[in-house]
Amino acid sequence: MTVVLDKLTDVQANVVDTLASVKEPVVKGVTTVVDFVIDRLPEIPAIPFAEQIPTPVELVNNQYKFAKSIIDTNKDLALAVAKAVAPLTDPALDRKPAKPAAKKATTK
Repeated sequence: MTVVLDKLTDVQANVVDTLASVKEPVVKGVTTVVDFVIDRLPEIPAIPFAEQIPTPVELVNNQYKFAKSIIDTNKDLALAVAKAVAPLTDPALDRKPAKPAAKKATTK
């Protein structure tokens, strides 16, 4: 790894740690609000056509699956482009030059 990647990785780890650290207080806060509302409502009415509406968990899982597929596809595209520009970037970054792509034989 390079110094730049080390620093970037440290920042990314801090972001993940921060997100993980707020999970418990956020869940406790939401639970407190839900308990407050439930205690004051005589009855929670059913939503019309409720069977057609996804639950919050189903929505999160669906959106995660979609986001993951977007990230995977974006990674594939970015790596393909990075490999395509390697013959130009490797010398500039003082790396071992990438092998040029094999040229197709032409028939006459």
